[in-house]
Amino acid sequence: MPRVLVNMPSQHAGRPSGVALVAFRVIAGLIARGTFTVVLRSPWRRDQLPAAIRDRVEVVTVPRPRIMLFDVLRQSLAVPRLCRALDIDVVLNADPYGAAFGGRARVSVVHDLYFRTLPERIRSREALTTDPIFRLVLGNSARVITVSEATRRDLEHHYPRLRGRAQTVPSAAMLDPTRDGPRAGLPAGSFVLAVGNALYNKNFATLARAVVGLGRPGIGIVHVGEDPDEAIAAALGGAPVPLTRLSRIDDDQLAGLYRAALCLCVPSFAEGFCLPVLEAQALDCPVLCSDRSATPEIAGAGALTFDPADAAALTTGLRRLLDEPGLRATLIARGRDNVRRYDWAETARRYEGLLLDALRDGAPARPAREVPHAHPAP
Repeated sequence: MPRVLVNMPSQHAGRPSGVALVAFRVIAGLIARGTFTVVLRSPWRRDQLPAAIRDRVEVVTVPRPRIMLFDVLRQSLAVPRLCRALDIDVVLNADPYGAAFGGRARVSVVHDLYFRTLPERIRSREALTTDPIFRLVLGNSARVITVSEATRRDLEHHYPRLRGRAQTVPSAAMLDPTRDGPRAGLPAGSFVLAVGNALYNKNFATLARAVVGLGRPGIGIVHVGEDPDEAIAAALGGAPVPLTRLSRIDDDQLAGLYRAALCLCVPSFAEGFCLPVLEAQALDCPVLCSDRSATPEIAGAGALTFDPADAAALTTGLRRLLDEPGLRATLIARGRDNVRRYDWAETARRYEGLLLDALRDGAPARPAREVPHAHPAP
């Protein structure tokens, strides 16, 4: 049985980020299909892993790097050595901050290209270091997986040499649709839900301004995630809009919030995929989302879309949801239909196929010469 090294050094141990959650689901699917033996290289210890995979993978625990570019260069030496020691056939980099060499072939996953698609919203130092990482790791990957067609188009636009190697394999909803839980004491329909850390791409300030413009005192905002710069509160400007912040809640609590919310709002300037859209639709929560990047693709017909630069357009959408009879029920029904297009079993099948294709190819289309092997710790 061929052996795959799922390589995920960039993620914080014990913090289930989107990248980690997708990787764990893919691992579970590959194990269920029975084609590969899986080895996980990451900062996660075995006892921190989800129960579904905890005792079914080999685990190599490494510290999370402080400087990604240096670590990627280090992996060019360390991962080939590890692959030889563990008899690895193919490396699956869970994101591009992985190994450019090792195994007979590499497959790498790209979740977003914010450093390219939002250049005005990112520190120049980060862009300067991320670009060479993408060129090195993706350039030495036999296959590149993108999580949406929007991300694939962005990738091929900025890295045209990858055309023909990039294929879209979408993720699916994470939460069990039968889940429900506490709703933080909030009446149903009394709040707009925002999910995700308030990073530069999320544009939660526009949501705050839109709710202020709505002028409905009974409608507040619930934000699930971190907001260290108080971007939402600052955009409210002291307006009497209730703001509830929740962080690191469990799946039952999150499911309860989806079920109770007036809607999920995703005002992002850019998203690589956006799992909360599918989670909301699976849990009968209407979706209002940006008309840019991957969100309209993922949401399908089950969402109202708006220009994320226009708070008034979002206000109009919220007003419609509150005042138009039947609109909420229509969005919920369309959301249920849309979420059925995404399935983790199909995602795993397609990952399996691309890993096997990479093994058959044996090398990227434009192979780079391997770095001479050294002997650092893996």
